[in-house]
Amino acid sequence: MDKVKNTKQGHGTAEANHAQNCSPAPKWAAIVTDALFPMPRRQLVARDMLHQAGVGLDFVLVRDHGSPNDVILADDALVDLAEGNVFRIIPRCEDAPQTPCTGPAKLAFVCDDEWEITLIGKQTGHSLKGLFGLPGDAVLLRDFESPHDQSIADSETVEFRDGPVFTCRNKSASRETKIVVNGREKDVAGKTISYADLVVLAFGSIDPNTIYTVTFKHGPPSKPEGKMVQGDVVKLQCGMHFNVTPTCKS
Repeated sequence: MDKVKNTKQGHGTAEANHAQNCSPAPKWAAIVTDALFPMPRRQLVARDMLHQAGVGLDFVLVRDHGSPNDVILADDALVDLAEGNVFRIIPRCEDAPQTPCTGPAKLAFVCDDEWEITLIGKQTGHSLKGLFGLPGDAVLLRDFESPHDQSIADSETVEFRDGPVFTCRNKSASRETKIVVNGREKDVAGKTISYADLVVLAFGSIDPNTIYTVTFKHGPPSKPEGKMVQGDVVKLQCGMHFNVTPTCKS
């Protein structure tokens, strides 16, 4: 892995406006080991990021490029979240020089505490709605450190470096997502679905004498495939496929 001691680049439009005009600063967040953590500003030291994520000093921070040569960040490195805000950690004893990383860093856009990963930093209001599976009548706003959030039009260009945290208003309460359960299309309301709901969709009811195995694929970027057990809930994405298989208890 490539190791970085210190990085510092120019600020984006929203950040620059904040610095020059005392306008509200955009909110920032990072994904660390598949969990979302709000961050106090765009740039902060790697050691402080570990503290914010509740990670002990036995680990080091690694910026995720989806590469075997992901960038290891020294404790005193100044990390610019605009260059990539998806991270993982490794034990400090595994910190060793590696081949320099040339691939793009992963970017996580956040909306109402849900996040989706992309490599594309330049979006539009419309494409962000698609990324989060929001209905067309949703009002997307960039979330600032202020009650006066910025409304984003569908045709408006959205730069990741101007702040990746958004909120959504006027979402359709009855929004439905089309999924496939055991080969049959289903329209379900809401943004998540539970293990129990999937069993009912597949078989009409839950038999207490039956064990159900639930697997899925084509899920959101944060978890595109996996298995579910009783009590689990997963985020939905249009076109997600579920397979529910019954097995009689012995």
